[in-house]
Amino acid sequence: VMAGFDLLRFGGDLMAATTNLDVTTNFLQAITLGNEVNMDFGDIEYTTTTLTAADTVTLSPDNSMVAAGAFSSAATGTAGSVDVLTGQNGETLDVFCDATATMTDGASGSIDVTNIVVAAEDNLAVTSACNGVGGAATAAMSFVLNVGTLDTIAVGGTIDGATAASFAGGAYSTASAGGDNIQIDIVYN
Repeated sequence: VMAGFDLLRFGGDLMAATTNLDVTTNFLQAITLGNEVNMDFGDIEYTTTTLTAADTVTLSPDNSMVAAGAFSSAATGTAGSVDVLTGQNGETLDVFCDATATMTDGASGSIDVTNIVVAAEDNLAVTSACNGVGGAATAAMSFVLNVGTLDTIAVGGTIDGATAASFAGGAYSTASAGGDNIQIDIVYN
């Protein structure tokens, strides 16, 4: 015992305080995704292989398409989409997605899809810009899950002529060698 201090003892032990903690959790059904539909711009005609930022084709989540500059296309294409197959109804889900993708011809030609956006199936006209996945990325959008009613996310984007490298026309895909597809992550908020 240090000089000037007395320790109180109770039953031979130092006095102690006691408390109790409860344990809680909220079990949520695991989210599974499926019924993926790949984005398809269809046939696009071009007038030059020297492309610029003015040369674009935009495919919206509602399947409408607009071509500009050296490109011309049909008025509609196939927007990408994914369904939430399982998850906890009534819970808020956050959607994270890549902001760009790269299509290649499998050799030296490439062109990017930029300005990738997502929309909920109940309001395809209201789009949210994708901000990336993982790390410091922020959710592009959130929605309240209702499996069978509000469970589909539609995806659109813009083919950007300014990103073209060794462009020579032909078949381009994110699935070709050197391509980079669109990753979509859907998680509980």
